[in-house]
Amino acid sequence: MNTAAVILAAGMGKRMRSELPKVMHPVLAVPMIERAARAAEAAGVTEVIVVIGHGRNTVIPLLEKNGWNWAIQEEQLGTAHAVSCATDQIGNADEVVILMGDVPLLREETIEELLHARRKNNALLAVLTTTPPDVTGYGRVIMDHQGRIDRIVEEKDASVEERECRVINTGIMAFDGSVLAGVLSRIGNANAQNEFYLTDAVAIVAEMGRKAIPVFTPAWQEVAGVNNPVQLVRCTSEMKRRVVESHLLSGVVIPDADSVWIEESVIIGKGTVIGRNCRLSGDAVIGTGVVIGDGSIVDGVVVESGEIVEEYSILGAAE
Repeated sequence: MNTAAVILAAGMGKRMRSELPKVMHPVLAVPMIERAARAAEAAGVTEVIVVIGHGRNTVIPLLEKNGWNWAIQEEQLGTAHAVSCATDQIGNADEVVILMGDVPLLREETIEELLHARRKNNALLAVLTTTPPDVTGYGRVIMDHQGRIDRIVEEKDASVEERECRVINTGIMAFDGSVLAGVLSRIGNANAQNEFYLTDAVAIVAEMGRKAIPVFTPAWQEVAGVNNPVQLVRCTSEMKRRVVESHLLSGVVIPDADSVWIEESVIIGKGTVIGRNCRLSGDAVIGTGVVIGDGSIVDGVVVESGEIVEEYSILGAAE
């Protein structure tokens, strides 16, 4: 099946308080937009289109380097408008998944589950939902008596009763590719923000006689967006935890797991001991049975099996 991903990445990100475009901020040394695109590819997406706007000249070189296409949204007129900017490049895709460029923790497995659910149910639209502890600011997903989606209401447009709903829209959706362009053409902007909401696709699909389906994930942290530097740090901490946990389960010894910085690109052999406050980065390859002393930096070099790296050593690009 030919699956395209449209990744929304045109926003300014004012709350980041930075000149760098929001989606270019790194989480464990990898820009957020790159993480989103790589998760899509790992989930089987065959075409990646990134919708860019503010700071595009900084983003485009990364997209070119990785062979990802882009579309430009000159004015930020809402999520449906953003997706419509990419329709010419979507072509004849069988299905289209909509992702967010500022959601760096999304796992490929979650994207796969969303796509699988849409196909299994022959749905025109599937929406990824979750229930975070604080639903403030999120669109609420209102279900019908059959457990399908009746409507999605943005918080600014929601009634008091609708705001009590705890199920929220993550913004991540999967469409049947044959109907996406038609659905987008019917979305208007008669709302409090005068924006074209992609969530209105739910009502349009219903008018076509097909209800949208919810695909629930309990992992609300995984679908949380980054809107400020505090949230960026939290995402980086979570990604560090994932990487360290993976190495621990593979037989690497890390006595003080919270203190180390290990990037995903690093390869570490079984039985290696990583001391406190170490940084392992780049394309470093560390053999089996290595001992890396406290406070050491290993950046993009090979450490042969059995070697001992003395405390506070600096190896590689940092030298």
